[in-house]
Amino acid sequence: MAWILLIIAGLFEVAFVLSMKLSEGFSRGKFTALTVVNGGISFYLLSLALVDIPVGTGYAVWTGIGAAGTVLAGMFFFKESSDRKKLLFLGMIIAGVVGLKLVG
Repeated sequence: MAWILLIIAGLFEVAFVLSMKLSEGFSRGKFTALTVVNGGISFYLLSLALVDIPVGTGYAVWTGIGAAGTVLAGMFFFKESSDRKKLLFLGMIIAGVVGLKLVG
């Protein structure tokens, strides 16, 4: 159950960053509020997951999901570049997250 909570926390981390982008420097109230809510949920779920998962592994997986998910969302929603080098390093982040799950 802790790993499921950690994955959901990582997804809320992606939502947190995307809503922050859409808040345009916290000048759009709806997205500013959504940023606070998404961040709060993400941190709360992370804290629950860390009861059973070692802190180093949990934090690395959480940030990895957040980083990789945000890069993918940026490519999809904001038309950010998706060149081969970027995809290679994104794959390395994902491989690291999967590796930590397998050994953690």
